[in-house]
Amino acid sequence: MWRKLPHPNPTKLGANLDGRSLDMYLEEQQALKKAPSLRFRFILAGVLVISVIAALAVNLVFDYSQKLADLSYDRLLRSAILQMDENVGWIGNEVSIDIPWSAFATLAQANEDRVFYKVESAEQGFITGYQDLLSQPPKPPELDQIQFYDQMYSGELVRFAWLERQLTEPESAQTVRIILGQTRLSREEMASAVTRRAVEVVLLIALVAISLIIIGSHLVLRPLHRIERALEERSLGDLTPITINTPKETHHLKVVINHFMARLQSNLQQLENYTADAAHQLRTPLASLKALAENARDQTSPDTQQQALENIVQQCDALSKTVTLLLNQAVVSHRLQTKHLEAMDLLEVVTLSCREQALMALHKGISLSLETHVTSAWVLGDSFALQQMMQNLIENAVRYSALDHHRPNEVVVRLEEHERYFRICVIDFGEGIPQAEKVRVFERFYRGRYDVSGSGVGLSMVKDIVDYHSASIVIMDTEPTGTSIQVDIQKYTQGPAR
Repeated sequence: MWRKLPHPNPTKLGANLDGRSLDMYLEEQQALKKAPSLRFRFILAGVLVISVIAALAVNLVFDYSQKLADLSYDRLLRSAILQMDENVGWIGNEVSIDIPWSAFATLAQANEDRVFYKVESAEQGFITGYQDLLSQPPKPPELDQIQFYDQMYSGELVRFAWLERQLTEPESAQTVRIILGQTRLSREEMASAVTRRAVEVVLLIALVAISLIIIGSHLVLRPLHRIERALEERSLGDLTPITINTPKETHHLKVVINHFMARLQSNLQQLENYTADAAHQLRTPLASLKALAENARDQTSPDTQQQALENIVQQCDALSKTVTLLLNQAVVSHRLQTKHLEAMDLLEVVTLSCREQALMALHKGISLSLETHVTSAWVLGDSFALQQMMQNLIENAVRYSALDHHRPNEVVVRLEEHERYFRICVIDFGEGIPQAEKVRVFERFYRGRYDVSGSGVGLSMVKDIVDYHSASIVIMDTEPTGTSIQVDIQKYTQGPAR
């Protein structure tokens, strides 16, 4: 019931099928052999259901055939015992019976059965028939009511009819009892014939139903095979949505596959962007390092050579920061794709970020402070991503605050609690951002000033993190000068009690 995979095709597995690809193919074959078959399960379930229904049907038919046979032959017994009863009378103050030949002729329709009878009265005793016939009905006898029942007699099962009635004459009254029995051979033969024919019909219907299930299983699974072929026939880089028409039962599967391919396409696009970012960010520092190293090599004066080496060290620091930023960006991008948001204390992230950036700000002559009145700020988020967001915002504020020493050399981070959200404000008193550039600062590689060191990807990563957390970010002017970046993150109301 399992479909066999085709042999490795160079056009699909690649022109060079290395050992690893072959091993993967063999593993897939082994896994396919061990995997359960959906079609086999479908057919097995159908066969089990049909078998149970067929067994119940045969059992019901068997019971019905027994009742039908008893009903048919009990009519003969009734006719015969009534004929015998009609011939019971008084002769010489004694009960006598002249058993009519028609009674036995009626029972003779079952020519393979034997007949037993007994006529007696409560007062006179045995009258005629089989004297050793001591049959008693299972229910208390009622006058003028015929009872039918089965009992063993003479080593075989016999169907008896019992009739008891009051015989009255002017001189006396007596109770006459007639017992008439017939073996069950004809009954069993009739029941077997009915059962046999019914079983043949039930088996035929069951076989037809199983055949239809086998055919139906192929038709039901055909949409899955269509989706499989549609995916197998695609080129390696084709991640466009599946557009083939499928039934409702497989429509959701198709939608899920399309969503998965859309996420995969997004991940590949991010990987391409990250590769482009890395090449873009590393190319310039490496070229500068090479130029500075060549310049230092060509210098003969110790002072100029020392200055050239100092420039190389500064460029190495800038390159190290760029590499760190790119690596953090890759980690953040991966976490945003794979990690789920968890309940966390935003206050801890903001406090830790301020502590880590305080020394860097102090080296540049900037005072970094945290202002808040909250004791905890529970949100749904990723702590590493939010920490990277805070570090980029603080680094950006410190970098532009250190350009002009005539303005207040201070950066303030505030954490405020509102009714439904927490607000983070990063405030600097530098030159600020022109109104025309505020809509572009979150673009990748955009830099308002190229005379200030930076990569142009920090605020872009901040925007990605904010969007992932369903938060909002706004750039405002600081009075009298500077920039305030405001981030609002929704509260997590089910967080630990404060």
